[in-house]
Amino acid sequence: MPVRAKNGNLFFDFFWRGIRCKEYTGLADTSENRRLCERKMSAVDAAIERGSFDYRAHFPRGSRLQIFYPNDRGRDGALLAFEEYIAKWQKNRSPILADGRVTQDPDIHPSTWIHDATVVRSRFIPTFRNLRLAEITPYHCSTFRQSLLEEGLSGKTVGNTMGLLHKAFADAVDEGLLEKNPVLRTSSRRVRRSRRERHSANPLTSSEVARFLECVPEWYRDFYTVWFYLGWRSSEIVALRFGWIDFERQQLKLRRGRIPRMGGLEAEPKTGRREIDFSYATEILNALVRLKARASSTSPEDFVFTNRNGSPLDQEWLNDCVWKPTLSRAGIAERGQYCIRDTFISLALSSGEDPGWVAQVCGTSEEMIFRHYRKWIPGLQVGAGRRIGAVLQQAIEHQNTGEPSLKPSPALVSRSKLQLNQVLTMAERGGFEPPAPFREHTLSRRAP
Repeated sequence: MPVRAKNGNLFFDFFWRGIRCKEYTGLADTSENRRLCERKMSAVDAAIERGSFDYRAHFPRGSRLQIFYPNDRGRDGALLAFEEYIAKWQKNRSPILADGRVTQDPDIHPSTWIHDATVVRSRFIPTFRNLRLAEITPYHCSTFRQSLLEEGLSGKTVGNTMGLLHKAFADAVDEGLLEKNPVLRTSSRRVRRSRRERHSANPLTSSEVARFLECVPEWYRDFYTVWFYLGWRSSEIVALRFGWIDFERQQLKLRRGRIPRMGGLEAEPKTGRREIDFSYATEILNALVRLKARASSTSPEDFVFTNRNGSPLDQEWLNDCVWKPTLSRAGIAERGQYCIRDTFISLALSSGEDPGWVAQVCGTSEEMIFRHYRKWIPGLQVGAGRRIGAVLQQAIEHQNTGEPSLKPSPALVSRSKLQLNQVLTMAERGGFEPPAPFREHTLSRRAP
């Protein structure tokens, strides 16, 4: 019997290449577990019979690895620990050079790489720490995904996390460490669901913005004023230099973003460099002029926004020490500092601004605007459904009264009259008798 039990746990017992293999599963001897093990054993027997059996693929931690593959130690995923592989994989993706500089045109943005490192450290390693690379199956990955959902994470976060894991295993397949990727591709239905409207957007109203600016410490009032009027990412607004401002033309040139970690790492903005004409709001110019007058130095590379010590602002510190306390003082429900970007986009769209202009100022695409913020575009929402409702209601009312349901277009009326005149002319000449509909229509018109 290929599936046996010892001390209440199941194990496989079979021969391959004349060597007896006992592979322990750690599963309790239940009817369901025995059924699963027997199904796996059937696949093993079939592979052995076909001559295509790969011991490492079926038993990556098998007891006979050293006998069957004496020269493969550490060369492939059979013995390679997942923790060792994922750490090396993440390190090799780094866009940051040894001297702290960012590589030219990196494949991955530094902020994305730093975020991925956090996911690897806090989620991947704790979950798969005790497994070897080749030992991880689709079951392990689907169970991991389910745990993320049960944790209450958003669909987008779960999708991004699983996408990163899929990328890691895809690279392992390309390197020949694995035969196939255990992370199943996300279905198109899930992808469509993840592209729905941005439900996490929680913008402030215009009155809440006014209350916030009134309650924020004076030192940071001009900073948040400019931020609310631009809607930039936090990494972009804190990186602004005096050399990027043209006070006369009222233009801003965004050249780099700044990440507080790793000593203030700087890199090109996620959506590339851009130039903004800020003449649409005199408050921006007034705030920048005040900041320039307050600064001890205004050389081209000096930061516009600093703390009281003259150091560049740290957006994470701002979130905890300025943003949240000010929300509390202003009586505004707590939310993340990212909502400043949501606030700019929602207020701009609801006031009737061109979505293309909004996308250009805050640094995004029109596709993203329409995908996530379309409910704030008045022309797309106000009165939505009333037109089709009116058309159907009119049709129903005319149907009940026996009148034509819809008025024909002027062009259609003109063509009908012309056709009617032609038919009547031919009839008067004796060509033929006009059809009944035309005759009845003519008689009704001529009736006293």
